Amino acid sequence: MRLPAPYDRLLIPVYLPSAFTAFANQAMLLLLPLYALQVSGSAAFAALVMALRGVGVLLFDVPAGLLIGRFGDKSVLLGGFVLLAASMFGMAFAAEPWMIALLAVPLGAGHAAWFLGWLTYITHSCPPELRGQATAVNAGIQRLGALAGPLAGGIVAESLGYPAAYLGAAALCGIAFLISLFYTADVRPDSPARSGHLKTIGRILADNRLVFATAGSVAMVFQIMRATRQLLVPLFGVLVGLEPATIGLIYSLAALVDVSLSYPVGIAMDRWGRKWTGVPSIVGFVLGLSMLPFVQGFWTLLAAALMLGVGNGLSTGLVMIIGMDLSPPGQRGQFLGVWRLIGDVGWVGGPLLAGVLVEAFSLAAASLFAGGLGILGGLVLLLLVPETSRIPREREMEQTDQSSGHGDNDA
Repeated sequence: MRLPAPYDRLLIPVYLPSAFTAFANQAMLLLLPLYALQVSGSAAFAALVMALRGVGVLLFDVPAGLLIGRFGDKSVLLGGFVLLAASMFGMAFAAEPWMIALLAVPLGAGHAAWFLGWLTYITHSCPPELRGQATAVNAGIQRLGALAGPLAGGIVAESLGYPAAYLGAAALCGIAFLISLFYTADVRPDSPARSGHLKTIGRILADNRLVFATAGSVAMVFQIMRATRQLLVPLFGVLVGLEPATIGLIYSLAALVDVSLSYPVGIAMDRWGRKWTGVPSIVGFVLGLSMLPFVQGFWTLLAAALMLGVGNGLSTGLVMIIGMDLSPPGQRGQFLGVWRLIGDVGWVGGPLLAGVLVEAFSLAAASLFAGGLGILGGLVLLLLVPETSRIPREREMEQTDQSSGHGDNDA
């Protein structure tokens, strides 16, 4: 039985290696801070290690895009797997805090290369009307990894030790590398970059300054709300006296809601447009963040977390898909590298900003501030950002018209 398009050409080249990598990456989100805490005895150092992983992502977003523009999707994708596997393998033998800190940066860089590699591969491989479904399925795979990866990683670390867990994660990335090596097509850039790297990025920023100011700000707001949600839900749980296992249960229930929305959201985005899920998603985030200050116990925290899960689920793949729609032919990798950088600034900066507000004011202030940013982002999306699903089709029509015009002139 043959799978329908586009899944028939993405199942083995993209989805299968993504499943292995998502499992390993999500396990790292649990193992990395716990191992750093065990080795150093310092919670501040554990936070620093997680921040260094984020720095690795930020530092490699744009270079990964430039490398895609020069060498193609597959080369960068494979390089990402190598960085991930090597960093995880090194972690298994890192006995000193400085070694863990040093390896956290390439771990983040590998994540950036892998993520941008599959994102541009789908952009090149799928027609615009199928990108939403194709991307939403892969985003759903990442969310499934968030359900299973930390649980399995924690069990292995507790029963066999952290080195065994890291070696297992490295092996998963190695399997993903082999699958991509043999089954992922070598998609070359539309037109290899010939000018200098800084000139290329400068031209992209200049040509798309309005896009980055409007749609880019919306992408940053989405990432701020997502990252702030992951920080504030457990903190509010501790504030009302819930045990870690209970908070984990709330997380899992919210993640189930999130995962269940992934596929239908992709269909809705392709059928009706990106705003049809983007605006309701922001409403869900704003409501959930506004509910957190009124949490009194298990049920009220569960209600807020479920609402945030709805908001996150409705935006499955949205930031990535909007970037795909807006990426100009011939500069897709470079554009998406800048696009990812904008979103990742929000992802890294959101918790830092929330931490400052918590220190200066309260948890409630941080939650309400993030909700206020969501309202502003929703207004920008609704009023200032065009329906991006139409942009690739309009470009194709323009190219067809230009080709027809040249044909008439030749005749």
